[in-house]
Parts: sequence; structure tokens; C-alpha cells
Amino acid sequence: MTRPTTPDRADGAAACHAVLVEFLAAIDHGHASTALNLFTEDASFTARGQQLQGRTAISEFLAQRQAETDRQTAHIIANETTRTDHTHGEITLDAVLVLLVRDEAGNYLTDRVLDTTQQFMPTPAGWRIATRHTTPFHLPTA
Repeated sequence: MTRPTTPDRADGAAACHAVLVEFLAAIDHGHASTALNLFTEDASFTARGQQLQGRTAISEFLAQRQAETDRQTAHIIANETTRTDHTHGEITLDAVLVLLVRDEAGNYLTDRVLDTTQQFMPTPAGWRIATRHTTPFHLPTA
């Protein structure tokens, strides 16, 4: 677990990346509910077109996702950039997320490609996700 001592810590971006990887790995390995501790108490999270606010709503979503035992996924993070807000001590991590879903034959097929933005806040427990928003990488064509 990462534990920043100050918001300006040089390894903050790497620590935030590690939190994102831990979150996605929890989903991919079938224990999504364990990722709840990676969010701040008042976190905002957009998932599957739903706007979730606070840990209770996020907890319910993660429990539902964990119950989808037939949905096996692999999240691939690409084109990652970070920005640090030195005034507020926040780190924003933008990335393209490629979501692969396993089919009945055991092959992983691209389900979607998403633009993601995660804002991280330092807490006594380490860097935590304060906001996480996803949008389609490309808008649907007519």
C-alpha cells in the first residue's frame, strides 16, 4: 500500500498509478469489492453510464460487479499522463483504457476503449481515488 508523506512527494504519480492498477486488478481477478478502500469517503465514480457518489453507492456497484462471475475481463492501461495540482495537493491521471472480455472459447476480445480521468487525493491511508470518470474513446458513428 502506498503512503505519501506530503502531496508533493516525487513518487506520487507512480503511487497513483499503483492504486489504479490495484483497482483494475481487483475487478479482473473477481474480487471487486476489495477495491472499495481505494476510494475516498466522498468519491465520485462514473461506471457503465451511472454516476455514483460516495462509498455506499460505489460499494453497491462493486458488489454487483463481483457477482458477475461469468464476466471475465482484462483492463489494459495505455497513453497515461499525470498532472499535479500543487495548490490542492491532488494528482490527476488520464489514460486510455482497453477493456477485454473473455468469450466462451477463452479468447479475449476488445469490448470497448475508454478515455479515463482519475483524480487522486492524499489521505492518511495513502493516495486514494477521489473521482473517476470514463467516456467512450470515440463517439459512435451513425
